[in-house]
Amino acid sequence: MSQLSFQYPAVYLLACLLIAIGGALLLYYRSRSLQDRPEWQRFLLAFLRSLSLFLLCLLLMNPILKHFKTDLKKPVIAIAIDQSASMFYKDSSWYGAWTDQMKQFTEALSEKYRIENYYFGARSSRNAMDSPGTKRTDIESSLEQIQEQSDLQLLKAVVMVSDGIYNSGKNPYYHPLCQITPIYTVFHGDSTREKDLGIQRIYHNDVIYSGDKFAIQVDVQAWNADQESFQFRLERMDANQWRTVDESREKINKNSFFVTKDVIIDAAAPGIYKYRAVCEVLRGERNLRNNTQQFMIEVLDARKKVLLYAQSPHPDLSAIKNALENNKNYQVDILYAGQPIAKPEMYNLVLFHQLPSVNFRIQPLLATLNANRTARFFILGSQTNLSDWNTCQDVLRINGAGNKPNESQALTNPSFNNFTLSESLLRNLALYPPLNCPFGNYDPDPTSTIALFQRIGKIDTKYPLLLFHDRNGIKTGVLCGDGIWKWKFNEFVQSANFDAFYELVSKSVQYCSVKDDHRKFKVSSNKKILRETEELVINGELYNDNYERINTPDVSFTLSAMDGKKYEYSLGKKDNYYEMNIGTLPTGDYNFIAKTTWNDKILSAEGKFSVLEDQVELSNLVARPDLLRGMADKSKGAFFYVDQMSSLSKLLASEEKNKPVLFQTLDIRQLIDHRWFLFVLLMLLTAEWFLRRYWGSY
Repeated sequence: MSQLSFQYPAVYLLACLLIAIGGALLLYYRSRSLQDRPEWQRFLLAFLRSLSLFLLCLLLMNPILKHFKTDLKKPVIAIAIDQSASMFYKDSSWYGAWTDQMKQFTEALSEKYRIENYYFGARSSRNAMDSPGTKRTDIESSLEQIQEQSDLQLLKAVVMVSDGIYNSGKNPYYHPLCQITPIYTVFHGDSTREKDLGIQRIYHNDVIYSGDKFAIQVDVQAWNADQESFQFRLERMDANQWRTVDESREKINKNSFFVTKDVIIDAAAPGIYKYRAVCEVLRGERNLRNNTQQFMIEVLDARKKVLLYAQSPHPDLSAIKNALENNKNYQVDILYAGQPIAKPEMYNLVLFHQLPSVNFRIQPLLATLNANRTARFFILGSQTNLSDWNTCQDVLRINGAGNKPNESQALTNPSFNNFTLSESLLRNLALYPPLNCPFGNYDPDPTSTIALFQRIGKIDTKYPLLLFHDRNGIKTGVLCGDGIWKWKFNEFVQSANFDAFYELVSKSVQYCSVKDDHRKFKVSSNKKILRETEELVINGELYNDNYERINTPDVSFTLSAMDGKKYEYSLGKKDNYYEMNIGTLPTGDYNFIAKTTWNDKILSAEGKFSVLEDQVELSNLVARPDLLRGMADKSKGAFFYVDQMSSLSKLLASEEKNKPVLFQTLDIRQLIDHRWFLFVLLMLLTAEWFLRRYWGSY
């Protein structure tokens, strides 16, 4: 239904009509051009002109055309179907008969309702799975999808077919949909507690560091096995063979038995290791899938090697070594000038204490460090040869005499942001005793960043006390004074610990020793250890010579499995990087290589990851009708068994309050926006022009 309304009073229509008639009369009855024509011809032309003038005047009133549209929509029933492995593990024969029941159920309600199907397992989807039997169950995800995608005004009921077992997501009982819409739960499963011994869950760190001890906690549960015993083993895969890491025997002392096995072991060499927890199978036990559970741990070599290379013994060396060794990831060696360094390339950072000196030059060693792009840190002092110092580096030039020290306290630089310092350290730095800094004029490189300035006496200077520099990927740190050991003991006087001093030393060394990744082509997986229910996502980055991220060339990606099969992909382009979601993969170890060509150079990146079997779904096969009953009661729905689908369909069909909803929509548009109106106006003017031409008035 359409309705025309105006923004001006309707009496203006009369004025429009008078203007249109007056214009037509003046043209056709006062003019002599058509006096010899029959009356009906003049009347027709006057009518066409008056009608076109009236429509033009009508547009000046800015009329609005309102169009009302009514639509009758059926109420909606959402059916959520559990397709996880627990629904089919004990018995899968029920599914065929139940499919026929569902077809009859849908046909019986389709006349009154619109049916929307949802399927859930590890996640929820609108499409049925090709091979039901997912390794996890997330009931809450189906309720979330129904709430997001359904019109809650039309949604009159949710029918959920499940065994009530969930092992992912939140408890569905507390989902808001349980308070909005009646949920009719349909139960299928076996709630009988059989004799069973199983590993419920394993707690461990995914990443540990070489040389650490780490703990693994394994929760073991047994039912209906009172007075029996079992052997527990923790095994690690070495050279394609399972080797026992820890074993013990446990006595079951009640029908509902639970124990947490704590195992502390040493981390192996860097790499990815596969472990498994094994519980001995009990006599008469049917579910054997939960007696063994595998997991993987990645061991990283995070230990950094630091060399303290000094002119002579000094209390600073002991203070720095203690600060670094307080962090177990540092290995510190001390050598003195003249002692040979066996393998300089094995160190992540070399700290020079009062070197170069008058008696020892370090230029040859610096050349070796430059070739290996090794970070370095300098502590200047009275023994430093400033002339050699100025020639062996370009971070800081000091013009003066090193044997005339200044006593300089630390003054923090508020604009320093290479790394953060704690409030306690910033507060205590001003109270630390002065260091012995070389006397002279300090000229730092403009690209260096200054962490601490020198306060000489009561004068705050812009001379650097602690500064850092990064050029061509080689980081350099400079502390312009010796005597830092006094800071350590002053910190203990103030705080009764060395924490702030240790923080300053470790963060300074850490910043210098961390190498930036300047590779132009990088490709990595979202995780190095995935479960078979997790999706693999590959990300790639390509940088041009100006180190700007681009994705102009195509990137080929080859994935290789343990069985020798290879899969070829092409990484997708997204914004200024590459990304591809490969999806879930079978269990096993995988390698990948990505290649691209840029500026006539072939660039490649390699990596590896592992996919573990996900056994959470089969660790507990005891159905939970109590959860489904609770959801039905809370939502004012009803609980049914899977063979009662016909009763449920009759109940929903007889529900009188579930009626179609009549929707009325209003479309408001200005009349001038309708093309048909302009077409009518054009046709009127064209017809008038044609008739006048035809009758000889032009």
